[in-house]
Amino acid sequence: MLRIGITGTGSLIGQAIIKSIKESSFCRDCYVVGFDYFKNTVGSYWVNKNHLLPDILDNKITESQWVNAVTEALGNERLQILLIGLDFELKLFAKYGQKMEQATGCKIVVSDKRVIEIADDKYLTFQFLKNNGLHFPQTYLATELSDGKVKFPAILKPRVGARSRGVYVVRNDGDLNDKLMKIKDPILQELVGDDSEEYTCAVIFFDHQVKEMIALKRELRDGNTYSACHSRSFPRSIYDYIHKIAMKLEPYGACNFQLRIDSNNIPKLFEINARHSGTTYMRSLFGFQEVEYVIRYVLGQEIPRFEIRDGLVKRYFEEIFIGAEGS
Repeated sequence: MLRIGITGTGSLIGQAIIKSIKESSFCRDCYVVGFDYFKNTVGSYWVNKNHLLPDILDNKITESQWVNAVTEALGNERLQILLIGLDFELKLFAKYGQKMEQATGCKIVVSDKRVIEIADDKYLTFQFLKNNGLHFPQTYLATELSDGKVKFPAILKPRVGARSRGVYVVRNDGDLNDKLMKIKDPILQELVGDDSEEYTCAVIFFDHQVKEMIALKRELRDGNTYSACHSRSFPRSIYDYIHKIAMKLEPYGACNFQLRIDSNNIPKLFEINARHSGTTYMRSLFGFQEVEYVIRYVLGQEIPRFEIRDGLVKRYFEEIFIGAEGS
């Protein structure tokens, strides 16, 4: 029986991983342990057992306390592999993952510190693309802005952020100056294409090789993908582009890329998530079984063959009843 750990049972990412496992070929032969910082998350009812971790975002909790708690749980549960479902944990697991693996034997699926930093900081993402000769949206720090330099409309966003929080389209200097006051550590970025040409892409990368890729055209609602479609007719340039990015970046496991096609049909990436994403389960419905692939590859098992199908996936709200006994 596989013994699998997943962090972030309250997050869209963690829940997407759990749902993917429930639809996998080993769903009847695995023991799944969840981790989070809050009680009674929805995902906690989908796993065999859920652990509460010390809140590392609380200043009273030290990294040492957090590391000890995670390591103890991994060891006690005899987990074979841990998948990460929360963004803020990536740096911690990149820093302490090897130590945890040595102590427990549990494989921690996380990219190295360099990859996490490039993905986490959108200005570093821009510099990474530029320095490697890859197409990029022109990007400025607030300190680099000057009269006549900016082509409007443009995107103003936090240098570090996710799910479209604090993101504005600015259309003139007055608009820009007003919004600059509202964002901590902002960047200004070229507005690439329009909503109709936005893609969320995933790559599985191990041992210096791109193993699998998929591109989905998406529609957003409140910063999250609520509709995604796949077609074999999507431009080949998208796959060539994300393949080149992945080969330069060298993530470990699943990595997510957000991009748009510009008016010259050139794909330009504006965000990297060096992890599974909130669309992980949506991708599995197209046949892209990234969670099963990653688990089997890391544990040295026979990996699945993907049969990707064209179509549309829609996301919707659903409910769960929790009985008095808590299940």
